[in-house]
Amino acid sequence: MKRVYTDDRFPGYEIINHGSGSFQLAKDGNVVAEFESWENPDGTVSEAFAQKRAQEYFERWSKMDLSGEVEQQMKAVDPETVPDHTEIFNAPPSKQAASLQIDKLMAQERMEADPEKKQKLRRMILQLMKQEESLAEAVVNHLIET
Repeated sequence: MKRVYTDDRFPGYEIINHGSGSFQLAKDGNVVAEFESWENPDGTVSEAFAQKRAQEYFERWSKMDLSGEVEQQMKAVDPETVPDHTEIFNAPPSKQAASLQIDKLMAQERMEADPEKKQKLRRMILQLMKQEESLAEAVVNHLIET
C-alpha cells in the first residue's frame, strides 16, 4: 500500500509511506530525503498516523528559513554542524513534543559517525519511546481525569 501526501506550499514534493515506519520525501518522483517514525511495535503505521506525521513534517519544513532554494535546505549536512538535541533529557518532554524530539534524535543518530555516540543516541531514542503514552494508556488516563 503506497500512501502519498502533498502540501500546496511545496509543489512537486511528496511524502511517501508504504505502511511502515519509513517515510520518503520525493521531489518530482526522485527520493531526496528519508525519515522514520514509529507507531506500532511491529514497525507498521496506520494511515491516520502516517498522514499526521506527513503534515507535521510539512509544517516544520514551512517554518524553516527558506530564504534560499528548498534544495539548498536539503543539501548534505556536515556531521560536525548537526545540532545536539540531547538537551531534551534535562527537561522532561511534553506528550505532544515527544515525537518531534524522537525525530530530531533519529536524525542526529543517522548523521553521527562515532559508534559510541551513535549507541548513546539510540538508547536515548528508546528511552523517549518508552516514555510516550500508548493509545490505551491515553484513553484510560482521560477516563480517570474526567
